[in-house]
Amino acid sequence: MNVKFDHLVHFTSNPKETQAAFQKLGFNTIKGGNHTNWGTRNCLCYFHNLGYIEWIGFTDFEIAKTSDNILIQQIVNDSAFGEGFSTMAFRTNDISALQKELRQKDYETIGPFDGNRIREDGSILSWSMLFLKEKSDDQVRYPFFIQWGHADDIRKTEMKALWQHKNGEPSISYISFAVQNVQKTILQYCRLFDIDQNASRNGHDEFGDFTEIPISNISIRLYRKALESSALIGSNRPLCCGIAGVTDEKESTINVQGAIYKIQKRHP
Repeated sequence: MNVKFDHLVHFTSNPKETQAAFQKLGFNTIKGGNHTNWGTRNCLCYFHNLGYIEWIGFTDFEIAKTSDNILIQQIVNDSAFGEGFSTMAFRTNDISALQKELRQKDYETIGPFDGNRIREDGSILSWSMLFLKEKSDDQVRYPFFIQWGHADDIRKTEMKALWQHKNGEPSISYISFAVQNVQKTILQYCRLFDIDQNASRNGHDEFGDFTEIPISNISIRLYRKALESSALIGSNRPLCCGIAGVTDEKESTINVQGAIYKIQKRHP
């Protein structure tokens, strides 16, 4: 499957507070804008590979509750269980061809749905999103897929200043989940992304034992033992985000508005 990691969605009641916490750590962050048709707003932190973190919150919960957008429906449902990561997205340059490929593998697709928001400078940013219908026995929430209104090379030129950080050259290295059945989850991801199961590796860190599989330009880390302190145990939402490439003095593990970020100097 020809996709790249695009972004991680972090639901928060106040995106500006999360943005400020990252700014204190030397990250360059920006106010995104309002999605008036969805009743949401966001703040963003971009990295050099066009990947980014989206901190999203509600401006009008009543509008959000009635949205037919799958992502907004997920965030509304997630809000009942508190703040934290919601889902992740992978980028494609041909969403129609990707939909055909997914259907050939017997996935039921939903969309594509077009979206847009007004930037701070008044220009309009547009995109199209494709979702997969989830099954009751899925170990983790499926990511969604996105195609932007401009090609990657154009976007890199336009957005270069956004990933100039004071704390080094950071980028997202992994996203982790706590799952009940690691092997079943590996099979789920390998089938979706056409990955050889032998590409996985086992490891251990302060959070417990894990198995990691490379997907596109990041890794997905699956913990065999959930974090006892996490409210998301048993959830299919992401648990932790690893960010690598910062300077020594900026290494830290932070828990901000329901989400854990492990910020490191080197890629694990």
